[in-house]
Amino acid sequence: MTFTSLMTSINALFGSSTWTSNNIPTYPENYQGKISSQNEFCRINIIPANSEIAHYGGDKSISGNIIVDIYVKSGEGQARVMAIADLLDILLQTKNLSNGLELGTSYVTTLGLDTANKSLYNAKYLIPFKSYGE
Repeated sequence: MTFTSLMTSINALFGSSTWTSNNIPTYPENYQGKISSQNEFCRINIIPANSEIAHYGGDKSISGNIIVDIYVKSGEGQARVMAIADLLDILLQTKNLSNGLELGTSYVTTLGLDTANKSLYNAKYLIPFKSYGE
């Protein structure tokens, strides 16, 4: 699996109606446009942490993590963060994609008020992935 095909397959999940029907704006980690007027959104960061070529057959396998930063309106507790994490689980958790990408089990870490914008509460949703070649 190439890095490009990895990104394409994960981004396709976030473009599917399973996710878009939730009406939660979603941006890549390095997005530079304006999002300051929104009080609920997610940022996606796909981090390939390990890759190797299989000795037999030469297929490249890649493993790593998908990290989704969840931002919600501050002052409303963790309920909305956990509701969004449940929606992400429906989309991602323990999925096996047709291109050999396997997604694992998620976990959530709450971070508290966003340091750049105190009107937002922030949490990280993390799910590991592994591909088994082309």
